[in-house]
Amino acid sequence: MNSDPIPFPREYAIPEDFHQNIRTRFLNFFRYTVGDKARNSLIMLMGAVKMNKHDEDQQYRVEQESNFHYLFGVDFLNCYGIIDVDNGKSIVFVPQYDSNYKMWNVVLNNDEIKQKFKLDEVLYNDDIESWLSNRKPSLIYYFYGIDDYSHHSLPIPDQPFLQNYNSDYDELYYILTESRVRKTPQEQDIMRFICKISSEAHELVIKNIRKGNKEYQMEALYQYHTFINHGCRFTPYECICASGTNGSVLHYEENSKTIQEKELILNDMGGKFYGYCSDITVTFPSDGKFTQKQAIIYNAVLDTQRQVHNSLKVGVNWGDMQLLAERTITKHLFNAGLIKGSMEDLIKNSICRLFFTHGLGHMLGLRTHDVGGYNKGTPPRLPELSQLQFRRDLDVGMVFTNEPGIYFIDFILQGAYKDPNKMKYLNKERIEEFMHVGGVRLEDDILLTANGPEILNDVPRTIKQVEACWRGEDWRKIND
Repeated sequence: MNSDPIPFPREYAIPEDFHQNIRTRFLNFFRYTVGDKARNSLIMLMGAVKMNKHDEDQQYRVEQESNFHYLFGVDFLNCYGIIDVDNGKSIVFVPQYDSNYKMWNVVLNNDEIKQKFKLDEVLYNDDIESWLSNRKPSLIYYFYGIDDYSHHSLPIPDQPFLQNYNSDYDELYYILTESRVRKTPQEQDIMRFICKISSEAHELVIKNIRKGNKEYQMEALYQYHTFINHGCRFTPYECICASGTNGSVLHYEENSKTIQEKELILNDMGGKFYGYCSDITVTFPSDGKFTQKQAIIYNAVLDTQRQVHNSLKVGVNWGDMQLLAERTITKHLFNAGLIKGSMEDLIKNSICRLFFTHGLGHMLGLRTHDVGGYNKGTPPRLPELSQLQFRRDLDVGMVFTNEPGIYFIDFILQGAYKDPNKMKYLNKERIEEFMHVGGVRLEDDILLTANGPEILNDVPRTIKQVEACWRGEDWRKIND
């Protein structure tokens, strides 16, 4: 028998009043925003639906839609949820399954569902029509809008009998997404937890992966730690485990290459607990020691991340942080001899965007790219900052990523070499010496508090810390 049995899991206990508190806060904001129009009205949401796996008798494992989870916590599929705006009551309607389905699957009765999720009432989907007929609402609000990132929209309830009631498709999208922008203290604690265990997993990978390993082994080791110790079945996105020049592919997901000596490894991996996401990126050398050129790029990105972090406070505009990051990266690229010309011309012509090809960060919460980035009433997306995922003024309770990067992307640089307006700022021979670096990205998850920014993750950042972690030493004792 194995003398080292699998340890018991370390789970986080979700407060029983978690979703009740969310609904109360949301409803107060809803009533304040809508005013008298909200009287005798209902809010109706549709949860995620089952998806068949092609023509098989199996279904894909589907996560609950994030807004439905946010307000109700119910993780069953094919459900509908209603909040009565007048009295704040929560009613969830669930499918009614036959005995054959119950033989093969776990099915809770309605009283069990009501108790488990602390709901006011649980009925079957077939009861929606009669329930509405008895309730006689003046207006039903539906969640409809185009997502800032995906440009997709969610399906809305479409039962024919709903046409008998007045409907509003405008108000709820703004109010619900805006409620999610600022996390409650209970949400913040969950995000601290998922960032902590995700950091542990990143550290485990750094300590155990060596040249000769496969990239997918980093993904497996990371997911093993978060799942076996904390029950994190899902990841918020596909793990990015990129070695060598694969690090220049921003969302590299193949994870199939054999790791070679003296390569940089860029690992962008997050965990997911009770729907809440972490999104953390580390970069480290495959054999534990940065080369000179790798160190130049790594320190440039680290300095950029720190410059941004030290500037974060309530009221700061995120667009200004993007410009700060670009100025800092431009300075480092110039000092490394990769670009040439006056700083004024380099910044004016956005030369650093040939190397820093994405936005500085995004909102984080129940989605990796969380909602509200360009909500109604916030600064709009600008053509010159089109890569930004949001351009809001920062506020207490916001959670977002700070993730500058420098990449040597061959097709982008080859195109720049053919453009005289760009080529005149580039030192091609020097750039070619750095192509093997691939890419460096450092990503922190930030909670903005009244006292300033709080980094939710805990991973090695300086070169000395990263190299010590690789050797299995206590890198936290190194303060440089």
